Amino acid sequence: MTTRIFTTALFLFLTLGMFAQRSGGLNGSAGSSVNQLAAAKAFGISIVQTYFSSNCPSVYESLATQILDFKDGVTKQKTSVRKTDFCANTPLIDKTTPYAQYLSNHEPVILDHTQFAARYPSLQAIYNLRLGDFYFDGAALKPGGVQLFSNPDAVRFVTRKNSRGIFQITMIKLP
Repeated sequence: MTTRIFTTALFLFLTLGMFAQRSGGLNGSAGSSVNQLAAAKAFGISIVQTYFSSNCPSVYESLATQILDFKDGVTKQKTSVRKTDFCANTPLIDKTTPYAQYLSNHEPVILDHTQFAARYPSLQAIYNLRLGDFYFDGAALKPGGVQLFSNPDAVRFVTRKNSRGIFQITMIKLP
């Protein structure tokens, strides 16, 4: 009986592992570009949600070791960016705003490196997004939507997977 349970568990584990490799998952390395685009968008939305739940430290933890600062075009070490400075001010106009209101007013946009280059050719020349990079704009408004961010740049960033296959923010406007 124990052998049968072990065999069944092993089969399920291997099957799920093969499915996860094929689908890519949120942080898997495999998967089509459509799956990767969806995974990058889900990551971006999770970052936006952290502002609505007053959890800026988790945004800080999502920063890559080296970050290109959109503000001045300079690459900085994460260690040079203090968490307290990064999280000093919420990007929300009203920090009591519920996330549901965000969903009513904003439609996040995700672009891969080729879509970004086509839409923002002058910025592509500066930021040089490459294969595996995704630009997330969490401040994009729906038609008739109301801007909920006093600092919309805090929810606009570039993300890519690190060597462990986990999305991180690689470019953002730092405070």
